[in-house]
Amino acid sequence: MKESFFIALSFCVLFSCATDDSKDVLSYNEIGASPSKNPDFKTNEKAPKDSFEINFNVEVFEQIAGYKIDSVQVLVENEVIDRTNHINTTKVNICIDSNAIQFKSWAFQDSANLKLAWYNMLDCFGDHCESIELFDSLFQIDSYHLVFVADESIDWISSAQNLDSKVWSQYLKKEKIQTKYRYIFETRIDEPIRWYRLDEQDMTLKIDEHD
Repeated sequence: MKESFFIALSFCVLFSCATDDSKDVLSYNEIGASPSKNPDFKTNEKAPKDSFEINFNVEVFEQIAGYKIDSVQVLVENEVIDRTNHINTTKVNICIDSNAIQFKSWAFQDSANLKLAWYNMLDCFGDHCESIELFDSLFQIDSYHLVFVADESIDWISSAQNLDSKVWSQYLKKEKIQTKYRYIFETRIDEPIRWYRLDEQDMTLKIDEHD
């Protein structure tokens, strides 16, 4: 069953990155991303029209990563985070050498709304709507995720392949002004979840130990 899922996922990812049309609008199901299974939230609902703008700095990312992006496409379906009031959101599918990377970002008016969205995410994470305990060290999932939570924003990077977390931490540092990240976690494919703190001097992620 698991092998069949990965075969299907790989096919979807290859298909979604085979086009050069950066204006295509994709749904999460088309690219094999993980819509929420929360029964109280309809993930097939379309996002508001203001979400359809591509707000991703390709030039900055390519300078940091050292490789070219083939295309950037808008994602239009909702995540569980979208049930919480927010003032801005960016959701794009980035294609690099037939690999699809989903970059999703939410901005909130206040910390109360952010906290609600953050705990909604932890309560229903991934394809099977699994719960993650704060600072849990045992959680595993069969896809890559990197999540940054600041005072009033959440940034979420996901892919069917493992990514370089340092590239994304540097990209966010250049593109966003944040005083402090409250939480950072990374799930590498079939490896235990890791929680981090951000070293502001050299922008490297370091394991955050919690008893």
